[in-house]
Amino acid sequence: MAVWRRELAWAAADSLSSAQLDVLKTVNRWLRDTDGDDERRTVVPMRERSLEIFGDEKRLDALTATTLFAPGRLTLATLAAERIPPPLAYERVGPGSIVLVIENSDSFTTLSTLLEHRCGQVGYVAFGGGHAFEASVARISRLAGVTDIAYYGDLDEDGLTIPQRANVTAAALGLPPVRPAAGLYRLLVGQDVRGLAPKKIDPIVAERRVAWLPETIRGQAANVIVAGNRLAQEATGTVLLRRNGSWRSDL
Repeated sequence: MAVWRRELAWAAADSLSSAQLDVLKTVNRWLRDTDGDDERRTVVPMRERSLEIFGDEKRLDALTATTLFAPGRLTLATLAAERIPPPLAYERVGPGSIVLVIENSDSFTTLSTLLEHRCGQVGYVAFGGGHAFEASVARISRLAGVTDIAYYGDLDEDGLTIPQRANVTAAALGLPPVRPAAGLYRLLVGQDVRGLAPKKIDPIVAERRVAWLPETIRGQAANVIVAGNRLAQEATGTVLLRRNGSWRSDL
């Protein structure tokens, strides 16, 4: 029978699987071996600690999503570890207070180039990198003078879910809300260059997804995704953005 460290005393009273017990025994040994060692108990990035304890830098990524990390159980603080948000690539384009986040790499390059010559209130253009932005939004706290986060992505289920999840993270960190770059989305919907999406979206789900968008285009956007279509942000390409400057209206 395991003799649990005080940090894992809860394990004695819980009903745990053999696999969970194996994990906790490994953690228990690490807690024992590092007790009183301030250097080894220094808070480090989660994947560094994961490699040290489990010999696998990604093991904690998986474990933190399980019931072992439910309230009252394991915490990253117990392991003297912290989750590190992925890097956020960006270009400084002017002195403004807006960071414009772009989902895809080609559109990031296009908009960075155009805004370098006429930046408006945009100070930074950042590369969201798809779902990575749900975590990398935390990096915006390191950008000086940002008071407004505008996002522009594909008009599909992922493209609408990503900024809304990022907004939850931003709120928890005291960052400005992640809002839609309204002018760019209006221009995108106006092109109506439809591609096929992996699936049709239920109308009730679609209503929730598009609620983040400007009210004036929610109906059109919902029609697109309910029909099983998507609008790629690359439809607002270099030539169109140069010719039609309406996208700058809220930037």
